[in-house]
Amino acid sequence: MKLRSNQIKEHFSKGNALPLYILSGDEALLLQECADQLRSEFRKQGFSERERFNVDAGFDWNALLQAGNSMSLFGDRKILEVRHDKPKFDDKAKKALVEYAENPNPDNVLLLIIPKMDKKSQNTKWFQKLETAGAMIQVWPIELNQFPQWVHQRMRGANLEPSRDAVQLLAQRVEGNLLAAAQEVDKLVLLMGEGPVEVSDIENAVADHARYSLYELVDEALKGNCSQATKMLNHLRAGGSEPSVILWAFSNEIRKLAGMSQLINNGMAPARVMQEYRIWDTKKSIIQSALQRIPANGFKHCLLEAARIDRTIKGIGHGNPWDGFNNLILWLSGSIQPGKMALDS
Repeated sequence: MKLRSNQIKEHFSKGNALPLYILSGDEALLLQECADQLRSEFRKQGFSERERFNVDAGFDWNALLQAGNSMSLFGDRKILEVRHDKPKFDDKAKKALVEYAENPNPDNVLLLIIPKMDKKSQNTKWFQKLETAGAMIQVWPIELNQFPQWVHQRMRGANLEPSRDAVQLLAQRVEGNLLAAAQEVDKLVLLMGEGPVEVSDIENAVADHARYSLYELVDEALKGNCSQATKMLNHLRAGGSEPSVILWAFSNEIRKLAGMSQLINNGMAPARVMQEYRIWDTKKSIIQSALQRIPANGFKHCLLEAARIDRTIKGIGHGNPWDGFNNLILWLSGSIQPGKMALDS
């Protein structure tokens, strides 16, 4: 069966959990919050233990089947949560998932979290067997014209009472980024408490929190303003900003640019590419300039550097993440050819 995300509460109010649930989508925040809601409903029905599986190249699908057939050490009902970062499944995965769907353990529920899956893949026989045994929940992205309304609902849900102009300002500031919008709303509650919110409140809250934002940092690099971006990075570092948060801002933008660059190289018109990626009018000139300045393989170098920074932050790689951020600024701004280090120039 198919469920919409806003039907989850009603679905569980009508009966017991199904053997499996497939959660699919590309919007990280909405996907995470939908998964949180499902886990909450599972816990209400007695699924108190949670076992997680992250699928990689060497993943053993038999481990999932064994976990599904085994009893909990404490006799509790279990949530088997499988995260698959690709919408395509190999034969071993298909066989294991179908086997689970055909012989579910009533003491377990399977939560399969995957990226957006196309209609053709959903209509395959093996996937239809999963849907028949459980429920498919697709999490759709928020369209640009719906984004201010989503921001308004988010603020109201946090017991804020924003003016229309305040909502518009916040929506413009985060440029369609749901995670950033959610963080700004949480920040407003922490700084101001509940109640009315005006444009000046948002401006003051942002100014009090940090002189430079992550979004401005990345934008300045994409504009080619290397010195200004470096100054912003140093300010964020001195202010105690977490490297992981800065990496998220860079990686999110670089992945988007890499995809756009590939589409343009494949012959798609830049205007169409901008539309496909939901680029705001206020940012189109910045993106277009970066795409013209940086070749497609340049973005690949940037993504490799971002991966290296990630390993450094996690303590499994050598180097300093802040040096890596400086490299990204140099490359994105066009000061140095991507792939080269500052000392190579």
